[in-house]
Amino acid sequence: MGEPKLSLELAPGITVGGQGLHELRYCGFHPLTVVVRSDDPLLWLCDRNRKDRLTSLPKIRITPCKDAVNGMSYSLRSGLTALLPEKMDAVLVALADQPFISASHLKRLVYVYREDPSLHYVASGYGETVGPPLIMNKSLFPQLLELDGDRGARHILKSPDYVGKVVRYAAEWTFMDIDTREELGEARQLWSQMQMNAN
Repeated sequence: MGEPKLSLELAPGITVGGQGLHELRYCGFHPLTVVVRSDDPLLWLCDRNRKDRLTSLPKIRITPCKDAVNGMSYSLRSGLTALLPEKMDAVLVALADQPFISASHLKRLVYVYREDPSLHYVASGYGETVGPPLIMNKSLFPQLLELDGDRGARHILKSPDYVGKVVRYAAEWTFMDIDTREELGEARQLWSQMQMNAN
């Protein structure tokens, strides 16, 4: 896009990255690490028009990834490496450029995972697409740490070696990620419609 997309606004004072982060923080996940490019100005971390921006939401940890430009695997590995000392049973992976993922969606993933913690993963899906946000069991941490290039965890989700569940949603727009000016325009229009419907 030629500019940091997470700082672009869906509406005045509401950024693409800030909206996704707000939903994650609202769920109360802890610890919460945000992987960013080393040159990210971080302006999107605190939206100026968010009414609850000064309330006691869970703290976040910033994890710079100098190799983020080389592909998603570098960001995944950086985030996981930052969290390993916490000795977690699982991690939830979400993308900051998916502003329409809701707290209720994330909580549903957690609910499905907690019903059967023997699962290797619980992923989101619509149609034939399966991907983030997703929860990955600690048994997959070694595989995640070996990822390279622009390969995310998708090949793990397709492998017959791992058992998982996919929480499917009919609304494809929920998973919209913003990579182009056209997608940003669509996202702004959708955001505006959602706000009108909520009032």
